[in-house]
Amino acid sequence: MTLSAASDLRHFGEKPSGRRIGRHRLDLWPVFQRWSTFLIYLGVAGTATYLAILVLPRMFGGELSGSVVIPGWQGVNDTILYIHIVTAIPPLLLGLAAFSATLRRASARSHRWIGTIYCVGIWVSAISGFLLATANDHGLFARLGFATLAIVWFVTTYMAYIKARRKQFPSHRQWIIRSYAITLAVVSVRPMFMIEPPFGLDYDSWYQIVTWLCWMPNLLIAECYLRITHYNGALKPTPQTSRTPLPAI
Repeated sequence: MTLSAASDLRHFGEKPSGRRIGRHRLDLWPVFQRWSTFLIYLGVAGTATYLAILVLPRMFGGELSGSVVIPGWQGVNDTILYIHIVTAIPPLLLGLAAFSATLRRASARSHRWIGTIYCVGIWVSAISGFLLATANDHGLFARLGFATLAIVWFVTTYMAYIKARRKQFPSHRQWIIRSYAITLAVVSVRPMFMIEPPFGLDYDSWYQIVTWLCWMPNLLIAECYLRITHYNGALKPTPQTSRTPLPAI
């Protein structure tokens, strides 16, 4: 799943550097932004539809069963699973609104409220997800994958919150992009579990790989994006190679 920040990720207050950017890169960058943003919206919409139609009815119907976090207390285990699912949905949807420069300029108060709900939802979902990860029955590698996901999700969101409180907005932008990249694991994980395991792997082996594959590429793409863009989302210039003129003969 790709992560981009087109016009809705642009922050005001910084002008791009005056150094030259290759014309080819300038031509392709807006196209890449539009398509990657479209894919994110499409993935979020598809995941929200899937959760609303297939997952939530089964959850409220008592058909979903949580991992055995506390032996003998299945009702509590199921509740932990339900909390994990329900609290992950608002950040997935509100994250898109939080990136809206239009909303941010129109109402800073609304942006702060959206951000607060986003952070609280992630913290609760991450803690409950960590508890479920410790009881995952697909082996140590799977437990580590989902547990690490929960920890990194919690920490990146906490850092984004702290940077916003301190009004360190360039740093806040970096951390919130990382946070939402991991939030998009909600989008990434379901198709990976639904496909036939590749390379002749059995389901259990593929499951363990997916616990890492559903979020690490997202975070890597986010880091690459942050390295090549300015605070306002504009593409950074290509470093120019200095050339020393040859002496005349």
